[in-house]
Parts: sequence; C-alpha cells; structure tokens
Amino acid sequence: MDKIKFTGTNIAAAILVLFYFFPWVSMTMVSMSGASITSNGISPGLFSFFIHGFARLFMVLAILVPVSGALILYQNLSGNHKFSKYFKLAHILPAAYFIIGIVGLYFKMKPEVPSGMRSMFNDMSNQFNDMAPGVTDVLSFGVYLSLIASIYLALVSFGKIKDKEYYKYTPGADKVDNTVVNKEIPPTPDNQP
Repeated sequence: MDKIKFTGTNIAAAILVLFYFFPWVSMTMVSMSGASITSNGISPGLFSFFIHGFARLFMVLAILVPVSGALILYQNLSGNHKFSKYFKLAHILPAAYFIIGIVGLYFKMKPEVPSGMRSMFNDMSNQFNDMAPGVTDVLSFGVYLSLIASIYLALVSFGKIKDKEYYKYTPGADKVDNTVVNKEIPPTPDNQP
C-alpha cells in the first residue's frame, strides 16, 4: 500500500481502465461499453450492414484507451521504465481518440439530403434535423468520465496542469489516539450513584 501514490495521473489512468467497461453509447435498445464497441468492431455480426472501413477500424482502436491507462499505471506504480518511450503518447492518445470520435459521431448523426433534392426536401430536411438525436443524447456517462480523465492526462503531459499527490498513506495512521476517551472523568454530583 505504501507504493501506491494517489496522484491525479494515477486516478485518471485508473478511470480510463475502469470506465472502459461502463456504458459509452446508449441508444433506444442498445447500450454499448468500450469493450463491446471493440468486440463489435472486430466481429460485427449484424452490425456489418452499418459498419464499414474507417468506422470499423475506429471501433477496434477503442482498445487503446484502457491500454494507455494500464501503461501509465504500470509505469507509475512499479517504477519500471520499460515502456518509457510510449509514456507521453499514452497520455495524449486517449484524448485524441475521444475528441476525434465525438466530432466524427456528431457529423455522422446529421441527416443527409442529396444535393439535387435539396429544394424538394427542404421543409422535410428541416424537420429531420429537429427530430434527429444529437451526440449528447447518444453518449453515456462512461464516455464523459473517460473524456474528462483523458483531457486531464493530456494537459498534465503538456505541462498545463501540475500533478500532485492527493492522499498519502502513512502506516499506523488508522490507529486513533483519543485522549478524551482515555482520560478518567472525575465524579460530579450529577453522575454519582
């Protein structure tokens, strides 16, 4: 326990690993975590009608988020600098993944109207834009917390935020020396039998 340091970087890296298994995307009938997004990217099954090329590759690349968090935790907790050449990249890569993914999802969710049909479908396309769900309607809490943790890691890597230790474990600190309880209370007229 004395090797564990509760720094912001370690907490953010642990969040990246943990919230990979929490819901990232929630639609009406489907809720997908980062792990299920990765597994559907590898073997899409029925999603193969909707997933093509770059979108499928991007789904598989979701595995980089918890791998980056695990690499940061491994190096900070063990002190082993075996993967030090990937350390700065592991701080920046999750934030880049989430930002590119959210922006890409934003443009993917906008309804498309063919350019030649724009005048014919103008009123209807405005109604489609109003009815279509936005990115914030689809994304779930797991992706938001992972996004915050990844932006924190990127800012620490760029030197914009100074990382500090929030809690320091000291052995024997769990034993409380309470002098009030240990003192003998002198008798008073109120508490005499």
